[in-house]
Amino acid sequence: MNVLLHNPIADMYGPNFLVFYGIVIAITMFVAWKLIQDPTKNTPLPLIPAEPDPYRIAYLSSGASGVAEVAIFNLIQLGYLQISEESISQISNHPLLSELQPLESQVFFIFSVPSQVKASLWLVTQKIEQYCDIYQQQLEHDNLLYANEWNVANIKVGVISSTIIFSLGLYKLLIALSRGYDNVSFLMMMAIVAIMILWLLVMNERSHLSYLGMAYQQLLEQTFSQLKQKIKQTSNSSPSALDYSLVVALFGIPALAGSSYSSLNDAFFPRTYSQVSSSSRSSSSSSGSSCSSGSSCSSSSSCSSGSSCSSSSSCSSGSSCGGGCGGCGGGGGD
Repeated sequence: MNVLLHNPIADMYGPNFLVFYGIVIAITMFVAWKLIQDPTKNTPLPLIPAEPDPYRIAYLSSGASGVAEVAIFNLIQLGYLQISEESISQISNHPLLSELQPLESQVFFIFSVPSQVKASLWLVTQKIEQYCDIYQQQLEHDNLLYANEWNVANIKVGVISSTIIFSLGLYKLLIALSRGYDNVSFLMMMAIVAIMILWLLVMNERSHLSYLGMAYQQLLEQTFSQLKQKIKQTSNSSPSALDYSLVVALFGIPALAGSSYSSLNDAFFPRTYSQVSSSSRSSSSSSGSSCSSGSSCSSSSSCSSGSSCSSSSSCSSGSSCGGGCGGCGGGGGD
């Protein structure tokens, strides 16, 4: 018991202990930070397949909800489903169901009863969770997802590090109080702030993608970014079904705006009244900035030496009315 009350740490002068405590906190946090580093940071990026799987990419980018978007779009693209302004339903004369993947068959049967567009994504996402297990396993095998055991290990590091910081601070606090010292507010503040920062570091590493997965996703987006322009209606090239699916997998349904499937984006993400009103006002303001074809210059404008412009001179059609007449033809001096 005497050793607990009298030892170098217990007998250390207050300001000196705060310096020592700060060093212990810094070392503990540095070691913890090194231990919770993503183990895939120095792993080389995998190659992009010649024909990438849109469903696998969608799960990497957005999880099951991304897979649901691609599945619904593919079934519409292949002629199995149809979409109206408010609902999605099956097409009666659809192609053979044997041509569909099990995931797509499941999504198709979900719409045996027409479903509202707004609720369809949530409904499909809930129904296809089990079909997404294969993509999760593939991505985990390639270390593209942040493994659950890494999260567990990070939490253990956080608990041990917090215990070290808290225990040392609490020990010195009790020693100080037992000796009648009550100026321990700075000690308590150091402990609280250090533990908060420590857990921010631990929780910051928690993501469904590993460092390698995030880098691979960025590579995919850079590689296929030109597809967003290729699928636009103004493009001269003819996009394939895979091109459309990859765009939805990487960038979501909103990326279909301006393409031949723009109506799908409008159905899932309808423009609000305020957006339409703002667009109309902008268009009206732009068209009103120029003069009409009948605008004319003032008949009183004149050239020097008394020669005047004809009262019928006018601005050309569509030109703006700035500056009056340009000058008088044939009215030069002697």
